[in-house]
Formats: sequence, structure tokens, C-alpha cells
Amino acid sequence: MDAEVVKENVWQAGSVKTRWVVLAALCSCVAVLVAAVCDQSLPTPLDRSAPKDRFIAEIAYEHLVNLTSIGPRVAGSYENEVAAVKVLVNAARGIQAAASAHNRVEFDVFRASGAFSLTFIDGMSNIYRDVQSVVIRVRGAGGESRSTRRSALLLNCHYDTVPDSPGASDDGAGCAVVLETLRALAASPHPLRHDVVGLLNGAEENIMQASHAFVTTHRWAKSLRAFINIEACGAGGREILFQAGPNDPWMLEVYAGAVPHPFASSLAQEMFESGLIPADTDFRIFRDFANISGVDLAWNSNGYVYHTSLDTADKVPLATLQRTGDNVLALTHGLLSNERLEAAAERTRAPVYFDVVGRVVILARAPAAFVATILALATVVLKLYLSATQAKQLYIPRMRWMRVVGRALLSVTLAQCCGLAASIAVALVLHVGGARLAFYSRPWLLIPLYSVPAVVASWWDARLTWGKAQRGGGVATIARGEWTLRAWHDALCLAAAILLAAGASLGLRSAFVVFLWTLPAGADVICVLLGVQGAPRVVCGAFAAALPALQTAYLAVASLNMFVPVMGRAGTSPLPPDVIMAVLVGALTLTLFSWMLPLVVAAKQPQKLIRLGWAVTLCTVVLVLCTPLGFPYSEARPQRFMVFHTRRTEHSHTPTDTLLYWLPALDANTPQSVYAHVPEVAYAPAACSDKLYCGAPYYLPVISLVARGHELPALEEPKTSLNASAEVIGEGPSRDLKLKLHGPNHIVVILSPVTGFISWCQTGEFRIIPQPGPEWNNRQTYFLSLHDALSPAPWELLCRIESHVNGSKWVDISVAGHSMSGESKHSEAHAQLLSRFPNWSAVTGWGVHLHLFSL
Repeated sequence: MDAEVVKENVWQAGSVKTRWVVLAALCSCVAVLVAAVCDQSLPTPLDRSAPKDRFIAEIAYEHLVNLTSIGPRVAGSYENEVAAVKVLVNAARGIQAAASAHNRVEFDVFRASGAFSLTFIDGMSNIYRDVQSVVIRVRGAGGESRSTRRSALLLNCHYDTVPDSPGASDDGAGCAVVLETLRALAASPHPLRHDVVGLLNGAEENIMQASHAFVTTHRWAKSLRAFINIEACGAGGREILFQAGPNDPWMLEVYAGAVPHPFASSLAQEMFESGLIPADTDFRIFRDFANISGVDLAWNSNGYVYHTSLDTADKVPLATLQRTGDNVLALTHGLLSNERLEAAAERTRAPVYFDVVGRVVILARAPAAFVATILALATVVLKLYLSATQAKQLYIPRMRWMRVVGRALLSVTLAQCCGLAASIAVALVLHVGGARLAFYSRPWLLIPLYSVPAVVASWWDARLTWGKAQRGGGVATIARGEWTLRAWHDALCLAAAILLAAGASLGLRSAFVVFLWTLPAGADVICVLLGVQGAPRVVCGAFAAALPALQTAYLAVASLNMFVPVMGRAGTSPLPPDVIMAVLVGALTLTLFSWMLPLVVAAKQPQKLIRLGWAVTLCTVVLVLCTPLGFPYSEARPQRFMVFHTRRTEHSHTPTDTLLYWLPALDANTPQSVYAHVPEVAYAPAACSDKLYCGAPYYLPVISLVARGHELPALEEPKTSLNASAEVIGEGPSRDLKLKLHGPNHIVVILSPVTGFISWCQTGEFRIIPQPGPEWNNRQTYFLSLHDALSPAPWELLCRIESHVNGSKWVDISVAGHSMSGESKHSEAHAQLLSRFPNWSAVTGWGVHLHLFSL
């Protein structure tokens, strides 16, 4: 029978003074400020007075200005196929002229055609003709004998852009970095040990066509062993290494030891690979079609300008170019000097990796990660054992104490869930109240709207549930005062151990975040073994929580830099963007402040802090709902619109034409935010009827992200024209669909067999197995993109329909010709409509001729 608790061990409900809770909260806030400062840390840019073999930001910026001064460079346009190539060829000649006597530079302008399928968002198949790229190779003098070895390093960027964007960050800056890196390498006073190939590809925005063309057709591609890809989803700031592999973990080891300004995270890689960020890069092409490993680097700050007319050269600071250039040049030197570049690929998964506040990179291959996990779990078990042993001071057995810790763990879980629920509740109030995306132009609103309620709700719930447990006479009655601190600290460490074990069993490399939160357990074990008790032990625990808290804050700042702008182009997500941000911000905040829970539960009077927090949130919600503070957009952080001027031709016995403007719903405020400026957009939303892909002119396979749109009547035809015919030929259960198409450079074909599937499609010499897409009306769909980079020539596409049902109807077809550049891009009426959108919007669009067949 359990012993009676003696009077000396009955503590008051609160033993920690409130000022210590305030100080602890301020320390967590300081961690966020330190993380923000680290995120803004950039080196001093170099000018032409620097040594010639250094990366010089001034030269890179000149390349950037020369490229962006052309304007938008859409694949297939004169600006991309002629003007941009001329700029890049001149840059290549400059690199040749600046090369030292020890290195050789050669370049090639090439075109290629091809076809491939990939799982980009909803899945698609690419068929392309004559896409163009500029390739530059730097090699050591006398290195010709190594030309057939797979030991060359590839540096990749793309110089094409989306329509209406000068593409300074995406990806003009990447090409500027590649050009300047090649110049510095060529100017080296020592011969390069291995070749470096710089691919400046001209059709990435067409979903990675030019990189595919290079790795499948160019003679230099045969020598590639590894790659560095430079991309962007924002402008300025620090570039993050967010993908590595799929093999050769030694490349990350080189990165960790070579780059002067590291910023890398396997957490970011798993988030990207999960599809949370609707994008992809040439990394996929090199990995899947060239079968080589590499790293993916991207800028993610100021994502508001990504794919808009605001993406100009002045948005890319010299210091940003210098930082990225220093890292890329150092990594390139490190890879070139490593003998493993000549060895066979190391078929081992990329390790756990992350940088500590931009100072050092921590790497752990699978064996090391396993050992670290086991040690962390063992440390937590030892801490629980020692705590249970110390609980003899309460005259209770060890298992009774473990029941106390279990009750504290339940309270921790309930408190965190309550905090997250509070953030979500605020988000729902804002969504229902019409103040959607209020944080978009003012990210600081995330603090009072979602962070504060998460913290105060978790504090309130923790004290409430623990107080009830203590008053109820259960096991929690034993733990008062200092013992409350111990029980909750043990519970937090146990929670971290459980999450770490779960993450490790699932193979999640992002579990390193949880691993860091087991460090306080180790500090507590040391304190117990050294006999440190009382206030010094609490202080030691607080210091042990400093690194996990700082790293969590660092990851939180980086995550919000990425996700806040993404919410402005998140389409028709099943969850409102405010709820998504509430979950993200709430979870990050609760993780950051979790170490404080023992102090809060043991505090004497934290109620004033809790009431203050609720008051701050309530006042902010009222201001957001009732004042212009809730308006989410500005000229620097605009709302995005796409307006497609469409002629929709439906083929039946008598073809009928409908003229319309189609506005896809790119965010939660489309299009009601511009009713006052463009009243006609108040027209009823388009119903997704029985027309394939809703009868809308999608140019990318994103109907799962952008499932809704608005149709406005148009009085004038677009300038775009597409000639299209379709017929089903053959007999029996398998028949061929024959399409004849002639129109603009970019044509999208969407197929949906009534029954069965499409087994292959062929045009000319290229045959592909098309990638299945999302179902429509319980039927399979296939999205094919046809691109012609030269003057468009006719297409003949033949697709095999496999079916066991010999019915009267075989397939529904949507064929759209998109004029994304040139004189046929805008009609006069279309241009006038676009000009009426407000200055806090970023609007783009072009003419489309859409054909719908049902055969």
C-alpha cells in the first residue's frame, strides 16, 4: 500500500514567481529575434578589384541586368530564343577571354527535341521540339583525355521565364551565379582536376524540357557525375540547400566542410518532397533521367515577387549574389578536388543534415543517426529512472512516480492540443468574417493572431487540467511545487522520446528537430549525477533548452519566409489559407515555448499574463475585421490574377463558339477583392460541369490545386487561333485517337477515355507512356503538353485507347492553344481589361483557343 505523503512535502499550488515566467518568455522571443538576424546575415559583396579567381558579385550583377533588360523570356519567344541567347553567348566569350593559361573554355548553342512523362503536381507528359540551351564547359589544359569519364560536374540554371515576368530571381540570378562561377574557375591559376559544365537552359518553365533535352541528347552529358542546381521561389536573402541525393551522401559532407555560409535542412527536403510546396525543379530531371546525384539550391525570401512583373534586378541585392556565389564556388572547388567524383556512385541515401543558425552543418548518416537516436532514448529512460529514484523523498515507489509523469504527459498533450485549437479558432473567425490572408502583407500579424493564442491557451489548459488533477486527489496530488517542475520536465522529455522513436521508425530525417529537444534530458541526468539540485538545476535545464529553442526559432523563421508568400498563390485548397497558417504558426510556437510549461504550471500567478495575451489577440482580431489593417495586399506584396481571353469551340454536329475571360481562383480572395475596380468580375463563378477539366483553359496540370474559376463574358475574340481535328479510328476494343493540330507554340491536350486507359501516345519519332492525372467524373485523365520553340509547325498526335468495352463513345478531349508571347498574346479588349486591375495586384494572362471534342 502506498505510503501517506508527509506534511513537509505538501507544497503550495504555485512556487515559481511570475517574473521568472516573464523572463523565460522573453528569452524565447529573443531566440526568434536572433534567428531573424541570422536569416538576414549576408556577406559584403566584392567588386572588380578582388582577385580574379574569386566570385565577384559586381560582375554577376552585370550579367543579371543584361539578361533582365530583355524583359520576359517565354520559351518560344524571340526574347528567349534570340535575344537572351545572344547575351549568354557574349558572356561565354567573356569567360573564354578571362581564362588563365591553365584552363580551357568552350561553349555550344544547341537545340533538341524529345518527350517524357513525369509526376509534376497532377502528372503530365511533355513533348517538345527544338528547345534551346547554351552550354559552357571549363576544363583543365590538357584534360581532353578525361572527356569520356563520368567525372564532370554540372552547374545548372534556366534563363527562360513565365509570361510577364523579367525573371530576375527565377532564374536570371541563378544564371548570373553560374556564369560568374565559371569565370572564376576558368581564371584559376591552377588547372581544374575535372571538367565543369554550365548548362543555361532555355525551357524550364515549360516544365523542365530543356534540361531533359540536354541530358538525353548532348554529347557532354555523358561525362556528368554530379550536379548543382540553382533555382528560386523568392528574391534575395539566403539560398537554402533543400534537396540532396538521391545517393552520394559524400556531396553533403563536402558542402558541410567547404561552404562559408551554410543553410541546409533535411526538414526542408521532406517538406518539398511531400508536395506541400506546389513546385518542382530540374533536380528531378538530373536525378531521374541522367541518374546522377546532386544538390538543389534556391532563394526563398520575398516570395511575393516570384513569377510576377516585380521580379526585377533591383530585388536581388549584390550581397545575395555574393553569398550564393561564395557558396557555389566553394562547393564546386570541394567537389572537383574530391577523388570520389571519379568513383562509382555511392548508392546510399542522403543523411540527416541541418545547419545550426547558419554557422555549422550537422550531418548524420544512417548508422550515426541510429546510434544518436538510441542514445537519446536511453538518456530519457535514465532521466525517468533517476527522477523516480529521487521520488523516494515523497515516500512513494518508482512506479507511482511514473504514474505522476504519465498524468503530466496527458496534461502536456491536452495543453498543446488546446493551444493549436485556439489558433485554428481565430483563423476560422477571420475566414468567416471576410478578413482572409490579413497576414499576407503584414506577417507580424501572425504573432498576435496565431502565436499568442496558442501560447496562452496552452498555458491556461495546462494549469486547469493539472489543478483539477491535484484537487481530485489522484496521483498528481503528490507533485506540488518543485515536484511539479520535475514531473512536467520528465513528461516533456518523454514526449520528445516518443516522437523521436516514431519519427525514426518512419525514416523521417526531419526527426532531428525532436532529437534536439531530448538534450535537456541529458543535462538533467548530469545534474542528478553531480548532485545539483534546486534553483541551479532549473537554471541548468533552461540553458539546455537554449539550443533546441534557438534552432526551432531558426527553422520557424525560415518556414514562414517560405509559406507566407505561398499562401497568396495556394489556389483552392480544401483548408482555408488562414487555417493552414494557424496550424503551422501554432505548431511552431508551441514547440518553441514548450520548455516553459513546467514553469507556468508551477507559477504562482500567471493569470495576468494569460489575460493580457487574450486581450492582445482579441484587440488584433477586432482591428483586422473592422479596419484597413485587415487588407492583405500592397504594391510590394500584390494579389495575383490570371485572366485568360478564351474562345471555346465545342464540336458536335455544329461547332459552337463561346467567348469568355477565365479567372482561375489563385487565392481565397479571388475575385471579390477587385469588385470595385473591375465590376464585371462579379459574374457568377463557373460551374465545373460535364465539360472536361471544367471546360477551362488550364495550361498546367493543377486542377487539384486550382479547382475553381470564374467565367466572364467577352465581346471580342482573342487573337489566338488553333486549328484542331480529332477522330477515333480502328475496330475492336482498342482504337487509335488521331489529332491534327496547328496553332501557337504551346498546346495542351487533355484526354479522358470513357472506359479503359491510354497505353501510349506518339508524334513523329517520339512515343511515350502518358502519365495518368486526377480522375474526372470517375474517369482517368491524361495531360499532355506540346511545345514548339521555333515557328510552330503542325502536330500529328496518335494515342492508343485500350478498352474492354466496345461502346459508341470513346473519349473526351480538350485541346487548347496558348499564345503566351508575341502579337497574338493580347487583344485590345483584353489589354484594356488587364490595365484596370489595381496597382496592388499582379495580373497576367494571354489568349487561348480551346477546342472540346466528345468522340
